[in-house]
Amino acid sequence: MVSLDKIYRRERNKILAWVRSKVSDPEEAEDLLQESFLIAVAELDSNGSIEYLLAYIYAVLRNKVGDWYRKKKTRKYLVPELENEFDIEKAIPAQGAGPEREFYQKLVLEELSLAIAELPAEQKSVFIANVLEGKTFRKISEETGIPEGTLSARKAYAKEFLSKRLKALRSLFLEEF
Repeated sequence: MVSLDKIYRRERNKILAWVRSKVSDPEEAEDLLQESFLIAVAELDSNGSIEYLLAYIYAVLRNKVGDWYRKKKTRKYLVPELENEFDIEKAIPAQGAGPEREFYQKLVLEELSLAIAELPAEQKSVFIANVLEGKTFRKISEETGIPEGTLSARKAYAKEFLSKRLKALRSLFLEEF
């Protein structure tokens, strides 16, 4: 039987290429590969042997990739709310459908996520509660004790900051074409 170490050294690039064909993010692909080998190590420690080690690793990877896609789907609930709030379609170059457009959509949403993380805490909490969670200013005011006008102003500042980031991203897209 071939050792896990030998399989890792011999098959790593081939296995990683397979994972990358399923998962677009290279870092995520590498993480999934590492997690799968750790699971194989744990299984070897508890059972002593795995008859078809390479097949076992691929089976674990298939499960890990499936988990990754399910996790990714749960993150997508943010997209419609952000698209409605910022009219994201205007930020994306008019290239039609296809992988390039998907790339730009992903880039815009990632940029928005990073920008949301950079907001001051008061603005971020109001923006998330109102836009992403769908709470009214009245409801947020009742929960926090902050006047509705203050909440509205904080959201406006947040939206202004995020809109500037989108505008800067749009100008980068235009430079590319």
